[in-house]
Amino acid sequence: MATGTATRQVIVVGSGIAGTTAALRLRQAGHRVTVLEQEGHPGGRMSSYAKAGETGRYRIDRGASWLSHNYRPMIELLEETGLAPRMLPCSSELGVLRDGRVHRLSFVRPSDLLRTGLLGWRSKLRAVRLLRDLAAARPALSWNDMSKTAGIDIESAQDYALRRLDRPLLDYLVEPLCGTQFLAPADEVSAVGVLSIVWGTFGAASFTFDGGVGRLPALLLDLPLMRSERTRIELNARVNDVRRSTSGVRVTWERDGESRVEHADACIVAVPGPIAADIVHSLTDDQRAYLAGLRYTSDVHVTFGLREATRETALGVAVPHREHPDLCVVLHEHNLGPGRAPAGRGLVSLVFRHHWSAARIALDDDTVVADSLTAVAEVLPDLAAHIGEHREMAAVQRWERAVLARPAGGYRDLARFTDGLDPRSPIQLAGDYFAYSTTNAALATGNTAARRIAALLSAS
Repeated sequence: MATGTATRQVIVVGSGIAGTTAALRLRQAGHRVTVLEQEGHPGGRMSSYAKAGETGRYRIDRGASWLSHNYRPMIELLEETGLAPRMLPCSSELGVLRDGRVHRLSFVRPSDLLRTGLLGWRSKLRAVRLLRDLAAARPALSWNDMSKTAGIDIESAQDYALRRLDRPLLDYLVEPLCGTQFLAPADEVSAVGVLSIVWGTFGAASFTFDGGVGRLPALLLDLPLMRSERTRIELNARVNDVRRSTSGVRVTWERDGESRVEHADACIVAVPGPIAADIVHSLTDDQRAYLAGLRYTSDVHVTFGLREATRETALGVAVPHREHPDLCVVLHEHNLGPGRAPAGRGLVSLVFRHHWSAARIALDDDTVVADSLTAVAEVLPDLAAHIGEHREMAAVQRWERAVLARPAGGYRDLARFTDGLDPRSPIQLAGDYFAYSTTNAALATGNTAARRIAALLSAS
């Protein structure tokens, strides 16, 4: 982003990857930036934390567990900032459970679908239709704005699979992808979502960072440009109101019950849609209703630190709904690079479909842990026994709004929403709700919002 314009003040609400990227781009443009973060740590859903076990410390990601080399906006940012050498390869296999057996598919080799015992030959031949449909949809897919997919958003992933593919492909490919990405069954997810997953994940290797995916926002915030006196980060800062003023933008926020008011030339709001609906005063009633109605799935999952690693080689094992109604993926996070677990130890997360999580989001940790072990014992008894024998740590994470899962018609609603937004407004929005729910989409929308603000400030 070009510099050389007069220095102005910009406020960024939210320090997730969208807000962090926007703040970095604005600093590159020469502006002063204040970041207001509600939590006591930066990074939002893309952050990590350490938890001690009996034999060492485990590093746990709060959100995404791995990243893809298909994430071009992210790769370009890493290369530009000199952080690309910090990228580390990790397992690029995803297992899918069928009748007690794990079938491993490589993200790098989509041709694994033709060799796997997961599917019969009739299903393998029909899978070609998925690739053809993806090629046709490709011009409409975008990391920072999926509104162009409105024209093909006509059915759920389940209806699409039954119409264009077949039942085994629904049960053992489409539905597991929906569960792993969106924590929701295929009948609750738009078919566009499945095409997006295949486009964004398959055909490229996975990567991570030493200590977890949450290291990325931390690395960006640690760049010299972001540690300068022109960058200010306020934690435990709850924003209550963002509105236009005669001089630009006024932001009201509070900490420890004390209300504060900040004035700036512009503001980027990089928080989940329903929160933006509550705080951005300039939204129309229709825009506010759209954001408030976005459907984020709940996530209550349990991570176990183990004295002995599992023998699984995949980064995770998807559990189709046909195999178990609640458990949707088991992440073997020690296969996701160094720094996750002490040497020789294991780190395993049990992730559930949103209905299971929603019913337990207010329950105590001991109950959630017990329920999670009951579920895994029903479908993966050997893993349950391994956890029981080698467990030395358990951590429960709760996200009321974890992943945006658009139903059929959701991308048409997105197109109507984006059509009404003003790209020249001093208040810009950023977040994965402009595309599909991934860290890379959030990052790309942070780029877009910062570019619009920079252009506005350079012209004024």
